[in-house]
Amino acid sequence: MRVVILYETRRGFTLTVARAIRDDLRGRGIDATAAPIRTVDEGTLAAADAFIVGSWTAGKIVAGVGPPVEALAAIEALPRLGNRPAAVFCTFDVAPRGTLTTLASRLVGRGAQVDVGGAFRNGPFARIRTKSLKKVPVFVDEVLAAFARAAAPAAG
Repeated sequence: MRVVILYETRRGFTLTVARAIRDDLRGRGIDATAAPIRTVDEGTLAAADAFIVGSWTAGKIVAGVGPPVEALAAIEALPRLGNRPAAVFCTFDVAPRGTLTTLASRLVGRGAQVDVGGAFRNGPFARIRTKSLKKVPVFVDEVLAAFARAAAPAAG
C-alpha cells in the first residue's frame, strides 16, 4: 500500500504531525510520503492507494474556527480521488471545533472515502506537543483499520 500524507502547515506543528504519521507508517512497512497539499504533483497523487490530509485550525476560539482557506482551496484543486480511502487530521491550539468534519466533507466532494479523523493539540509548551504526538500510533492504527475496511469486498 502506498499512502500520501498531504498537509497545510502554518507554524510547523502540522508538518511535524505529518512526518510522525509518515514515520509510523514506514515503521510498519508501508510506503508513505508526506507532501505539502498546495504543491503535490499529480503523479504522486495518481500513485497513491490512500490519503491522509491534515491542516492547522484557523479561527478565534469560537468564531470562524475551521481549516484555513488555503487548505480548502488546495483540496478543491486536487484531481478526483477515485473513491480511494482517506483520513483527516488537524492540529489546534484551543479546540478544533468542526475542522475535521469540514476537511472530510471536502475530500468526499473530491471523491475520497473518509472514515477516520484525529486531532492533535499544539500549544505554547513542548510537553503539550510531545503528549499530542504520542497519540500518532493510535491514530495510525485507526487509519489502517479504516483503510482495510475500505479495501475489503462487500459482504453479500
